[in-house]
Parts: sequence; C-alpha cells; structure tokens
Amino acid sequence: MKRLFFHFRRYWLQRAIILCRNKFGERGLVIALSFFIGAAGAVAAALLKILVTFLEKCSLWIFHHPGEALERFGWTALFFLTPLVGIILSYTIQRLFGGVRYAKSLSPLILALHLHKTAIPLKEIWTHILSAGLAVGFGGSAGLEAPSVLTGAAIGANTGSKLHIDKKQRLLLIGCGTSAAISAIFNSPIGGVLFAVEVLLPEFSVGALVPMLISSGVATVVYRIIFSKSAEPMLAITADWRTDAVPFYLLCAVVSAVIGVYVIRTAYSMGAEMRRRIPNSKLRLFTGGALLCVLLLLFPILRGQGYSFIVHAFNGDLQALKQSAPLLHFLGNDALIFTLIIIACILLKVITSVLTVESGGDGGIFAPAMFIGAFTGFAFARLVNMTGIIELQEANFVVAGMCGVFTAVMRAPLTGVFLIAEVTGGYILLVPLMISSAVSWFVARKLEPESIYRKALIENKLLVGDRDHATLQRLPVRLSVDKDYPALHVNDRACDLAELLESKHTTRNIYPVLDDHGYLQGVVHLDKTLAAMLNPQLFNTLLIFDLMVPPRVTLSSDDDLAWAMTNIERYGVNYLPVRDQDGKFMGFISKSSIFSRYRQSVREADTF
Repeated sequence: MKRLFFHFRRYWLQRAIILCRNKFGERGLVIALSFFIGAAGAVAAALLKILVTFLEKCSLWIFHHPGEALERFGWTALFFLTPLVGIILSYTIQRLFGGVRYAKSLSPLILALHLHKTAIPLKEIWTHILSAGLAVGFGGSAGLEAPSVLTGAAIGANTGSKLHIDKKQRLLLIGCGTSAAISAIFNSPIGGVLFAVEVLLPEFSVGALVPMLISSGVATVVYRIIFSKSAEPMLAITADWRTDAVPFYLLCAVVSAVIGVYVIRTAYSMGAEMRRRIPNSKLRLFTGGALLCVLLLLFPILRGQGYSFIVHAFNGDLQALKQSAPLLHFLGNDALIFTLIIIACILLKVITSVLTVESGGDGGIFAPAMFIGAFTGFAFARLVNMTGIIELQEANFVVAGMCGVFTAVMRAPLTGVFLIAEVTGGYILLVPLMISSAVSWFVARKLEPESIYRKALIENKLLVGDRDHATLQRLPVRLSVDKDYPALHVNDRACDLAELLESKHTTRNIYPVLDDHGYLQGVVHLDKTLAAMLNPQLFNTLLIFDLMVPPRVTLSSDDDLAWAMTNIERYGVNYLPVRDQDGKFMGFISKSSIFSRYRQSVREADTF
C-alpha cells in the first residue's frame, strides 16, 4: 500500500512537471521551482538557527548553574570545554554521513559551479545543519552562512536533478538555493542575490536574477513567519553621516582592507600549516580543539558567531565588552582590558575560526569577517576620537568597518554594500558604505589578488582568474574538432596529393598523414610544398613521407579549449591535430573554431 501511494504521488508530480514545462517552457518551470527552493532554503536556515540557539542556551545554563564553589568551578570548566565537545560531535557527523571529502568551505562549490558540475549529494541538505549546528552551538568560533549556503545549493541541485532539469538551469537553481540561504539568515533579499551572483555564479546574465530574486524574497517572507522578530534589524542606524567625516571613511576603508588581507592570509596559511604538521585528523581534532578552548577561556567574546557583541560595540556598551573577558579583570586597568579585548577581536577571531573548522568542526568565515570588521571600525573611530581631531560617530564606523572587511575578504563589493545596508535596517549610510566597499576592494586587490574562497583554488591551479580563460577551460576540445580532412598515407607518392587536390577540389591547407592503424605520423602543409610542385621531375619522385613534418604538439579530445589556445599561441600555428581516447587521429582544431565556440558560449550565458 505504501509503495502504491508513493508511485501514485510520483506519477502526479511528474504529470504536473510535464504540463508546466509544456505550457510555460523550461524558464517557466525554473521560476515556479524558485518559489519552492526559496521556502525550503528558509526552513533549512531556520532549523539551523533553532538548533544553534538551543545549544547556546544549554551552554549558558551550564555556566550559570548554581552550587558550591568547587561545584561551580566544575560547571564553569565544563562550559569552557563545550567547544571541544561540539567539534567532536560535528566531526562524528561528518565522518558518518559525509565521508573524508566532506566540504566545509564554499571553495569546492565555487570550483564545481565553475566546471558546470551540479551533482551535490542529497544528504548535504541536512548534514551541514547538524554538523554546523553542533560546532557553533556549543561555542565554536565560526559562522552559519557557509553551511546554510551549502545546504541551499544542495536543495537547488537535487530539485533540478530529480525533475531532470537542464544542466544550465540546474546551475540557476543552485543559485536560487544559495541566495535564499543568505537572504533568510540576514533578512537581506538583495544581499542574498548579489552574493550568489558575485561569488558563486559570476558568468550569469541579468536575466538569471529573476528566479534568484523570487527565491530570495520568498525565503525572507518564510523566515519572518517562522521568526517574527527577524523583521527587526540587527543594528538600527539613526544618525546620518557627516561630510566632514568622509576622509576618515576613506582611511577606515584602507585599514579594513589591510585587516581583510590579514584574515585571508592567516586563514589560508594557518589551515595549510595545521594539515601539514598534524596530518592525523583525530590528533588534529584534540590538539586544535584544546587550543581553541584555551583561547575561548581567555576571551569568551570570541565564542560562536559574535553578533551580540557587535551590537554592544555598535551601542558603545563598554561595560558589556569588559564583562566578556572575566579572567582579564585581575589586570585592574580598564583601558588595558579594553585594548586587549579589541586586539583579540580583530586579530584572534580568524585564528579561533580556523581552529574550529580545521580541527573538525563545521562553519564559515562569513560571520567572523563581519565581527572583525565591526571591531576594526569601532577601534578606528575610538582612536581618532581620542586624538581630539574630530568627533566621529562610532556606530557609523562599526557599520563601515563591517562592510570594508567583508568586501576585502569576499571580494563582493555590491554584496557588502547592500547586505550591510539591509542588516542596519536602512540606507542612511549608503554613501559611506559605497566608499568603504570600493576603497577596500581596490586596496585589498592590490595586496592580495584573490578572495578567501578562490585563493586555494588559484594557487592549486584548479581555477584561473581570467574570465575568458575560465570560459574556455569549461569547453572540451572534442566539441570543436573539424573531422573533414582527407587523410594521406606515409607511403603515398607526392603526386597522389596533386590528384587529391584535383579530384576533391578541397581548399584545405593542411593534410594529416596516418599509418595503417590510423595513428598520426605527420602533417603536410600545402603552402610548404608549392616549391616542390613547381618542379614536376622532383615532385614525382618524392613520397608523402618526404613532405610531411612531425606535429609539434597534439591534443587529446578530453583537453579543454584553454589548453588548446595556449598551445596555438605558444607554437604560433593556426591548427592543431587532435587524437581520440585510443590515441588515433580525430581531426584538427583551429583558432577560428575556438573563437566561434567561445562566442556561442557567451551567447548562451547571456540568455536565461
């Protein structure tokens, strides 16, 4: 009976999909699915937030548990060990359900989308919710945005694959899922779409924004229904910006760019160093987890995502910041305590984030970048105010710092502007945000060419920075091979070439020379044989073997057009021979055919 029910449901679902595709076309179907993906992405983000909130409350209950001095010390020690417990549980989830190649960063997703690969395991819809929820909920210093984006991407990919959507449209559905995730978490529908376009799918045209806008808007609505308070912005800007502070916004953007580059290089080098020095994953789990617990013991402000402390900095609540590091109170000097806390927030947050993820936890750098940016802007404004040169609005610089560091780390300037503008509940600071984003992007790009997600891919030569080269890299050689070339044999006479030209009236300038098994032995260039043709006595005595030249390089049918173009430019030729998987001659690829295929690919990307 149960099998009959599922068969009946699948039958009517397929019927509905076919009717929708026939009536509205593939585009209409994608737009219809974008509503579902937006709602599903919002529900997934809501489940992750509920899990993290519940675990955070459990951790705080442990910390505030009443009892005698010794008992209270034991509970407090347990509270500071909870990050290690969360990492262990997260690591267990990843190993049980995700395997060794479990992706915790957006870099593998960016590479997969770059190669137009849309196969994402179905289990990633819920594994990231569990693993990230456990790691961050118990105090791990990381963000929830990357796991939410990966969950949304899995929802979009599997929706498209189950319904047999075209691969290109499936990429668009992945973009719908990722934009829905960002939109739901930050209550930022425009920021969610821009993040998907700038970071994940830069080659898509404006027409592709329509379904992503729908998913993002639906996700915001559904998330607000689940959490009614999500309509309230995290930060509420009430004071307008002043024109006399513009030079300081520029200077703050430069500082934010430098801090952003520090975040990228520290995260990249520290993660690589941990994997190199401690190759055993279980040993790395306990070593990194123990070090993380020590840092969080000294600076509890670094626990979790840290958004509540951003609010304290925004409101100028120094007392709350002071209470965030009780072990430093023995110093007695409030100024020294505040200085150490701010330095820890700016310099140590990325270290605790790397320890959380590389030790075995799950999470992203999204929230840490905003946290670091907020305290960078706060520290900058406070230092300027202490000089007496001008009285800056510290709250505004907290927001500008968030935008600057976020842009420097992610290399998504439009996302930085609109995401922070929506998080603050208005566009009062739109001009300072534009200044911060543009200047930070420019300076950071000079200091560090790649974003935190693309740096490892570029350095491992899995990705290229040139967009034209990247487009050619996705196109295989076999799709542009011209097979219409009359073949010659090594033992043929030169006069056979003249007969071939007369009989087939061919206009080819090159001819492949093959052996008895179809393997390429050389190439005859017609323009180089004209001198021999003008001397009939000599020409009739020559063999094709005498006229051919060995190929300087051959391509495989599985090579990409970027590699083909590189070799064409390296050897200064217009044609290159191509062999199939068995090594036999397949045809020639020309520079003009590569350009033609490239233009076709660009036209396809411009149409939704």
